[in-house]
Order: sequence, then C-alpha cells, then structure tokens
Amino acid sequence: MGGLLESTAREVLEFTTEAVFSERYARKNGLLQRADPRVKLLSLLTLVTVVVSLRNIYVILFFYTVPLVFAFLSHIRVSDFIKRVWFFIPAFTGLIAVPSIFMIPGRPVFTIPFTGWSASWEGLTWAVLFTLRVATAVSYAILFTMTTRWKDFVSALTSLRVPGAVITITTLAYRYIFLLAKLLLDSMHARRSRLAGDLGLVESWKEAGKHMGATFIKANSLGEEVYYAMLARGYSNETLRSEGLKIEKTDYALAVFTLILLALAVVTTEVFR
Repeated sequence: MGGLLESTAREVLEFTTEAVFSERYARKNGLLQRADPRVKLLSLLTLVTVVVSLRNIYVILFFYTVPLVFAFLSHIRVSDFIKRVWFFIPAFTGLIAVPSIFMIPGRPVFTIPFTGWSASWEGLTWAVLFTLRVATAVSYAILFTMTTRWKDFVSALTSLRVPGAVITITTLAYRYIFLLAKLLLDSMHARRSRLAGDLGLVESWKEAGKHMGATFIKANSLGEEVYYAMLARGYSNETLRSEGLKIEKTDYALAVFTLILLALAVVTTEVFR
C-alpha cells in the first residue's frame, strides 16, 4: 500500500499546489487580470465555442497561438501554461483519438505487426485535428482560471444572473474540496505510520477503497452540517449582488478582439469548406 498511498498523497499535494499557483498568477498585474471578469468570461466562452467548431488544422493552430500570447501579456510563464494544458490531454483525448487512427477507413500509412491493424491517413488527420481542437479549447479555459480570482469569478456569475443555487454549490465545492483533500491526506499518513511493512497489491486497493469510502461519508456529513449552519444563519438561497465591477477600455478592446476572431473563424470556415 505504500506506493499507492505515496502516489495518492503526491497527487493531492500537486493539486493543492496548482490551485495556489493559480491564485498567484491571478494576483499579478497582467492584461487579462485587469479585464472585467464578466467580459473575460463571455469572451473566452465564445472563443471556446468557436474553436470546437473549426475543421482546418492551420486555423486551429492560429487560434492556439492566441492564448499563448495572452498568457505572455498576462505575466504567466508560458512553459507552465503549456505544461498545465498538455498534462491531461494525452490521458483524456488518447482514449478517443488513438482508436480512431485504426477505425477510420482510408489510405493506409502503416500496419502494426502481428495484429493486422492498419492506420489510415484520414484517421491520423482526424486524431491530430481532434487533439489540437481539445488542446486549444482547454487553453482558453485554463487561461481564464489562471487570470481570475475566485471571488471575481463569483461576482461575474452573480452579475450575469446565474441562479443563486448554482453559485452556492460551486462556491462550497471549491472551498471544501481542499478540506476534504487534507482529511484524506491526514488519514493516509496516519495509516502509513502504523504499518510495519508494505502491503500487497490487493491489500493496497482494499485500503485505498476504505479511505475513499470514509472520505465520501465525511463529505456527506460535512455537507449536511454546513447546510444546517447556513439555514441557522438566515440563508435563503440568494446571493448578494456584487458591486464595483466596471467596464474599462481594456474590456472593450477584449470584446472587439473576440468579435474579430469570431468573424475570422466564420470566413475561414467558408473558405476551407
């Protein structure tokens, strides 16, 4: 169980560290950090919608360079930004992209020995297109999270008339996921300190299941306690309107730039159809 516990603890610590770094970047005085969160949210959502509808690789590559430039202008280390984007891409897109290389019929490129599986040129093209499209869309999403503080994000949701229940659930999930992660980490360290040796693979999975079950039970109990505490303090499923948000010149420029990219996507789609 030692290897499983240690790897799980490391993943928890890395998750918490990444969240702290995101807040650190969001506090910098960069281009997107100065933008109004409402304009930034709507602009980036528009760009994500545009990207997932693109069909040309060269156009997608152009749209991929846009968040890189924005990251540089927002005082974000580009290498950290790229690593954060591509860390999850192989795991999630590979399950879809890799099989399509052999499933989509077309001109064969190579064949895996002893299997008879042939990769087609059309399958490779589709896999590259799909991967780039996902990476570009994720880049815009991560760019928003890295340049926006959580309280500004909640303010934007409130100003955009998002239902109070949605904002409350999102806020509680964001705040208490760190507490639950710490509880899980403490329980694993406590269990580790009482072991005289390493357990086998089966025993490790059993112990990991116990930790996960205990964490879910604790999360359910904690959720009820927090909800009753909120009701006792007058919670009525409403959120207060945020004040102080103001549209500046940077926001108008960001909105115009988004419209230009939207028009460019429409034109290129018609040209390469």
